[in-house]
Amino acid sequence: MENLLSSLKRENKERERRLNVGDRKLLSDMVGYMKTRKICDYDVEQVRKTIIRNTLRSYGKRKNLEILSGGDYREYCNKLCENMRHASARELVLSRGVTIIYALALMYLVRLIDTLIAGGNFFKNPVEINLGYLTATAAILLGTVFIYLYVSGILKTKTNRMTNPQMMGLIVLIAVIVIAAYGGVYFLSDIHLFDIRWWIPVIIIGALWLLFKILYIQYENQMAKEA
Repeated sequence: MENLLSSLKRENKERERRLNVGDRKLLSDMVGYMKTRKICDYDVEQVRKTIIRNTLRSYGKRKNLEILSGGDYREYCNKLCENMRHASARELVLSRGVTIIYALALMYLVRLIDTLIAGGNFFKNPVEINLGYLTATAAILLGTVFIYLYVSGILKTKTNRMTNPQMMGLIVLIAVIVIAAYGGVYFLSDIHLFDIRWWIPVIIIGALWLLFKILYIQYENQMAKEA
């Protein structure tokens, strides 16, 4: 299946290697900032392509990306975002959904490894799913969302780095997630819910990933053709 967004990303990645180290770091900050503004993924890559082209041209005039952006890349990006399409609810659901599916796959892999460590053999016997495991999975998934929102909020500010209070807030948030996940495993693992063959979740997770991926590619192809 044609993937126009992926092709554009590869093209940008190749051209980006021609930038100096400082400009590559600044460009990465710019792209991250624009994504916090919930801009269409394809438009972000289009603007990234333009910035790379303009920066490479500026080298002949002894300039760099910092000079081109006026010294304040957030304000520079805000102006760029005014002419860019905002991500629709559908795009956000599809793109975030793929990330959540990756997290689910990782958590299930941890469950399988835990079964092996405990001396079980999930190839022969069904995998036990208990309330502790589901609680830990939910805590980590929700925690990941909260961390994303927290860091995104920080990126929208004028500072280029986390302040000490912000860093402490992030540490506390991570600690709460770890405690919630560990507490679920420690206190609720004795509550048995059901047993399942190991390959059934693999098929379900794989099917969900494929569905979301196809729908996301189709949507971004449509956005690319409308650009």
